[in-house]
Amino acid sequence: MAFSKTDLDNIKSKLSISAELEKKTKIIKKGKDIWCCCPFHNEKTPSCKINDDLGTFYCFGCGAKGDIFTIYQDLFNYTFLDAVKELSERVGIKINLDKKSDYKKNNNIIKIIEIATKWFEQNLNSEKSECLNYLNKRSITNSTIKLFRLGYSFNKNTTLYDHLKKLDFNDDDILKSNLVKKDINNKFRDFFYKRLIFPISNIQGQVVGFGGRVLDNSNPKYINSPESNYFRKRDILYNLNLAKDSARQKKNLLICEGYMDVISLFQNNIKSVVAPLGTAFTEEQLKLSWRYSDKPTIMFDGDEAGKRAAYKAAIMSLPILIPNKSIQFVSLPRNTDPDSYLHSNKFNDLVLLLKNPTKLLNYIFQISSAQIMLNDADQKISYDKYLDDLIDTIKDKKIQYFYRREFKTLFFNKLRLSSNSAKNQVILKPKKISSLRKKQIYSFIASAINHKEIRAQVVDILFSKIEFEEIENKIMLKLNQEGINSIETEDILAQFDNKLRRFIDDKVIVDSIYQLFPYSSPKYSPEKALTEIKESSYNLNTRLSNLKKINKSLSTFEENNSSLNWEELQNISKELEDDFEDN
Repeated sequence: MAFSKTDLDNIKSKLSISAELEKKTKIIKKGKDIWCCCPFHNEKTPSCKINDDLGTFYCFGCGAKGDIFTIYQDLFNYTFLDAVKELSERVGIKINLDKKSDYKKNNNIIKIIEIATKWFEQNLNSEKSECLNYLNKRSITNSTIKLFRLGYSFNKNTTLYDHLKKLDFNDDDILKSNLVKKDINNKFRDFFYKRLIFPISNIQGQVVGFGGRVLDNSNPKYINSPESNYFRKRDILYNLNLAKDSARQKKNLLICEGYMDVISLFQNNIKSVVAPLGTAFTEEQLKLSWRYSDKPTIMFDGDEAGKRAAYKAAIMSLPILIPNKSIQFVSLPRNTDPDSYLHSNKFNDLVLLLKNPTKLLNYIFQISSAQIMLNDADQKISYDKYLDDLIDTIKDKKIQYFYRREFKTLFFNKLRLSSNSAKNQVILKPKKISSLRKKQIYSFIASAINHKEIRAQVVDILFSKIEFEEIENKIMLKLNQEGINSIETEDILAQFDNKLRRFIDDKVIVDSIYQLFPYSSPKYSPEKALTEIKESSYNLNTRLSNLKKINKSLSTFEENNSSLNWEELQNISKELEDDFEDN
């Protein structure tokens, strides 16, 4: 009985041969290589080398070699047929065990896909097309185009179907390749038409499907090859065949959303980068990524869809967590993707983001707890129940135990901080203060940004003395985060989203502020700057705190820290703000 090589490769790609050999002998890692004592002869020093990428092993002592099917036959006494049946059922791959002719058909389909890949490549290079112009505008180099085998699914002289027919492929195999479809008039039409083509390879580097992007505003923007027995989107990560070696070396795998993100980052020397195939990140893809990194990093787009997809991936991972395997997250500024961020920021800004990921547990808590109102008892109860439900999905009992403790600690700390910070919370002050006083507040913020040596002290002083407006408060809260004090001045701006960054560039770190308040300039002595800030902030705070109504309400609030009084205080601030606007 013959089996399709594609089916056998799919089975091997979903199983770790080192995990199977570990059932019989001890596994040892030496750098990026995996070794074990050969299970086929007695030895004390490991001489059997394992290649998880190819799913093979070779013993330099006795010459034993093979793959996972060999292990099941020689170690576990399976027949080859029984080994294929057992392993295919375990990984959920349905294979045809009856017809020998299927073997030849499947191999023909793989040949068709490879021929189509070359045809797409030739079209891109021969046609002076909008497709090539698009890639040039995206700053994709010719060497990158060649490496990723990018193509164009249009040729003015012929169609892909006609090209394949001239090579004597029959209609049945061409249709099964999913590169050609019949329309409602029963005519053969190319499935991908006038699209930029992204060949999608399996882990062995064999092209098994395609992604296609339109070059205009028509929809759908992207399409992928339909599902088949050799192309299952949920089992494949785009570019893993090129990224795997770098991922093992760097001990991290970066997971983005789009093909162009992967290509752009790879071209900029971030080699260990992959993407799901236009669908939600799946269990199978996470388990596959764990073969190359214990804690892969998800960096999806900064729009709402990207945030939802990232959070969905976080929740999806919980039931399959095992010790020493997790995921972490990097959040991009609003409405940016990795490619656009790279083009609008310095490369080091991106590196800084990648070096400071958020671990899984903290990411879930940050995203989910941001949606609740901490002064609403019903919402607090509901959220506590939501955390319990999430934790209960974790199957590993040890992980479940520690995640429960950590989630509860984070939640209770947030409740405690919310209660304690009510009287310390920064009150939004009336909008109309003098222009000079406003610039002085900007000078304090500029000092915190420009003087690393005194940043923490400046932030403490300002929070205790100055009443900030909303956007100023956001900047100060960012400057007050843990770890910020160690960041150099030139790198700290990368910590802010685009809106805050524009505000800082336009109003805070500008020459007009430096001229009025020299201590805020990066050229000024940090020690002298701190002295002047202490004196200036005290004087400013005194002038801005002379509103008796606010003072009376603050006194009441400190004596009786209830939600009603806090609400009253906020209303008073709003009333005063409205009064200023009416005058």
